Amino acid sequence: MSIVRKGHIPYAPTGIGEYVDELYTIKGFVGDWAHIYRKHNLAHPKGWSNEALIYSAIDSSVITAPDKDDANGAPLPLLVGDGAAISLSQRSAPMPFAEKNADFHQIRFYHQGQYTLDTELGSMEVEAGDFVAIPKGLIYRETPAAAGGVVLIFEVADPIQLAERLWDHVGFTSLFVDYSRAELPSPTSASDGEVDRQTQVRVKYRGEYHSMEYDFDPCHDVVGWLGDPILFKLNVWEIPGIGTTSGFLPPPANAVLFSEEKSFFFNVLGPRPMPTSPPPDASYGAPSHLNDYDEVWFNHSAELAPDTNGHLWFFPPTLPHPGLKRPAEYPPNPVRQVREMKLNFDTSSALHWTPEAKEILMPDPQVAVYTSFYGAHVGVVPEAVTRYAKR
Repeated sequence: MSIVRKGHIPYAPTGIGEYVDELYTIKGFVGDWAHIYRKHNLAHPKGWSNEALIYSAIDSSVITAPDKDDANGAPLPLLVGDGAAISLSQRSAPMPFAEKNADFHQIRFYHQGQYTLDTELGSMEVEAGDFVAIPKGLIYRETPAAAGGVVLIFEVADPIQLAERLWDHVGFTSLFVDYSRAELPSPTSASDGEVDRQTQVRVKYRGEYHSMEYDFDPCHDVVGWLGDPILFKLNVWEIPGIGTTSGFLPPPANAVLFSEEKSFFFNVLGPRPMPTSPPPDASYGAPSHLNDYDEVWFNHSAELAPDTNGHLWFFPPTLPHPGLKRPAEYPPNPVRQVREMKLNFDTSSALHWTPEAKEILMPDPQVAVYTSFYGAHVGVVPEAVTRYAKR
């Protein structure tokens, strides 16, 4: 017997009604779980002794990274922890060096702008919506096409794997994420002038930046390579949304990248299919939920609330997400693409905001979680919920 029922189950877990339904999970979302129906939302305490206990967010557009105005500057760390970190780059000028991260593997998400990304394996053009996996120790150089670019950098200690390893186990085959669309760099013929030039390589090692000098450019001297696809690019708009006829699925159902140790999941959440079952057993939106992983969410594109683009949310495992559901309804025709996209990064690492990020935390997180993260994105104005949050 794997699933049991106790007490009163008023409606399906995907449904909506008078109770707050809360999903509790272990090992992120991949362990044991319990779906709880309660009279009050545990995500809204009346007070707390430490700001680190409650979910919080920043607007990344109001902070300046050191590399925005200084070509030799570094990205700005926002959330850091043992085994993972998230930083912001706003580089407006070409890197005057090549770079090697000897501490972490990277997922570089291009939120705004266009760039040329030179690597040891070849060069790629990247644009808003692209994300690039760069393994630890590989040299690269980033050149923005113009000022105004924004890159969100996810650093992880464990190697980055394609989540097709997960989806092959459930038989999704070619009908979910099409990983054949991933672009791999290929070396191109470089002139002697491009290869034979003094090159500084900035090395991130044991949390500090150092440098090495070469009399050639490591990003232009490679003539060929073979092996596994260790460095690749995908675009979030190529990732289909996923759901059921009754409602949402947990974030790892949208996993695109992960670690074999399941120490992190990199999830891409575009618009989900609209439920086709009526209430009370179907809904549109997410339940309240809590697990033992730290969760980070980033608003890349919000058609219904464009002022929330660039908002970065952090949910520690001390408090559930409040959740927000609305009754299911069938969308109008004709079918069109909804420009709504979030990134979710779930990690077993214990993260915390850096001092620079703490200075710009949004006030009143119990209200902001709806106006920035939930309500505006599902097309509702959660007045009753925000009034409750303020009590």
